[in-house]
Amino acid sequence: MKSKFLTMKFILGALILSFSCACSNSNSEEAMPQTAIGRQLVEFGMANDVTLDNESVVRDGVKLNELAFKTFGESQHIFVATIDLNKLTFTPATKDDKNVPATGPESSAPLPIHAFAAEANGKTVWLGVNGDFYADNPRRVMGVFYKDGVCINSQYFEGHDEVLYQLKNGETYVGQADEALAHEDNLLHALGGYGLLVKDGVVQNSYEEMGDLQNPHPRTSVGLSQDRKTMYIFVVDGRRKDSFFALGLTLPHLASMMKAVGCYNAINLDGGGSTTLIIRKVNDDGKPTFPILNTPADDRVPRKVTNSMLIIEKEVIV
Repeated sequence: MKSKFLTMKFILGALILSFSCACSNSNSEEAMPQTAIGRQLVEFGMANDVTLDNESVVRDGVKLNELAFKTFGESQHIFVATIDLNKLTFTPATKDDKNVPATGPESSAPLPIHAFAAEANGKTVWLGVNGDFYADNPRRVMGVFYKDGVCINSQYFEGHDEVLYQLKNGETYVGQADEALAHEDNLLHALGGYGLLVKDGVVQNSYEEMGDLQNPHPRTSVGLSQDRKTMYIFVVDGRRKDSFFALGLTLPHLASMMKAVGCYNAINLDGGGSTTLIIRKVNDDGKPTFPILNTPADDRVPRKVTNSMLIIEKEVIV
């Protein structure tokens, strides 16, 4: 009788151990990154305990990854958009899509308004994020701002000399404001930022004295591959307002992540409560709509922004 009891106890223990191992293996598999972006972040040492790693195709040439993981013990929730600039392009945008200085309190609007205005002017918008930092009294952008070949702002605040720009021949660059302004007659678009994250493939430390930008916050950033044919956009939730209890990233961590996924040059855009991501959806009646995918930090309400960046169809030249 005792022998049978010991045998049953052994079998039961083996079953429990087997079940525990199966659960452990299952959890390990769930924690493994599923996409190339996820694997790059893990291999670069910038992500662990991955609990979400989804990839979707917004349109041919626009991929969007959504990830949840931990960075140095803190929860993160980010989106990474990868754009093929052979197939699409970008444009800076304003609330009415006009090429005039955006000043005053009425010059700003939530990001979806920017997208609807661009659509009304004949553009096809697939994805959008907030743009440059802005100052008040009066409200205006803090960096260089060109749109459709028109100079809206050629002055910039101290330190706000990073810029994403495109020439009239379609070549796109990440660099300094003076570099962009040297192309004045051939400058098509320019969108300012604050904080050079990656330069010539090297993570930068030029933001070490940028005060609060060293702390974890919601972030928006943009970068280009070495051949300048692929654009990467990061949108980082933070301040623990989303369902993932996300903290947000410091600029050094953001820079390292951008380097990990393939950025050769990258800059920081406005963040905090301004950080917003939209994509194109189509209603049942066939009309476009632009839902917000991330969780804005201002009590989940999208902040009014002065300018933005939209990913759009290239114009067909006939």
